[in-house]
Amino acid sequence: MMAPRLARAALAATLLALAAADLPAGPAGSAAPGPARALAEEDWRGEFDALCARTDDAMALPVDELRALVARCDALAPRLRALDESTRKVFGRRLQQCRDLFRFVLESRQRGS
Repeated sequence: MMAPRLARAALAATLLALAAADLPAGPAGSAAPGPARALAEEDWRGEFDALCARTDDAMALPVDELRALVARCDALAPRLRALDESTRKVFGRRLQQCRDLFRFVLESRQRGS
């Protein structure tokens, strides 16, 4: 009996939070409206996810592909620097770690050749 009420309350709280996130910021705020912010996030986030997903198989990638991944990381970094401070710090650091791994594997291969 209590579980459905809790589930409804949790759902209502989630919906309110999502609705509040889509409201434009007040006059003192500097954030973009929710939908515009979400669209801007999708712009860089898809590329970020695609790049960092490749770290699992970095050792198996050919040298040319590793070079391309390092270049894509370098191209994405300025876009992350334009984000809010918290997002910039978290994702910028994670992107740098992915780039460093690709670069390390690339340099290891070049030294071994």
